[in-house]
Amino acid sequence: MRKTGGGSIVNISSLAAVHGMAYAIDYGVSKAAVIGITRCLARELGRDWIRVNSVAPSLVLTEGTTSYFGAKHEQVTKAIAGSQALQRNLEAVDLVGTIAFLLSTDSHFMTGQTLMVDGGTEFL
Repeated sequence: MRKTGGGSIVNISSLAAVHGMAYAIDYGVSKAAVIGITRCLARELGRDWIRVNSVAPSLVLTEGTTSYFGAKHEQVTKAIAGSQALQRNLEAVDLVGTIAFLLSTDSHFMTGQTLMVDGGTEFL
């Protein structure tokens, strides 16, 4: 990226980094670290016009989340959707536009930011 005059990096964090998640301290702390890494790299790489941002989604409906919650999956996803301003669960496709925006020249003066894609759970 330095050789080509810049670029864009998008890291994936999580709502758990700012909202907290009971019984998952390891996950929440690791996702908070992603936000910290994003900010540090934004400062370090900015002089080379390499932008670094992150996206923090809420629970994404995947096979992994279905497996993780097991028999409680339906109960958990219903509770999460109900706690959001936009009351449905996030699907992977819901992240595409935000990530495409951060990778595009439309966001050419943004760096070090974390965009919440969480249906209105956290308002930063």
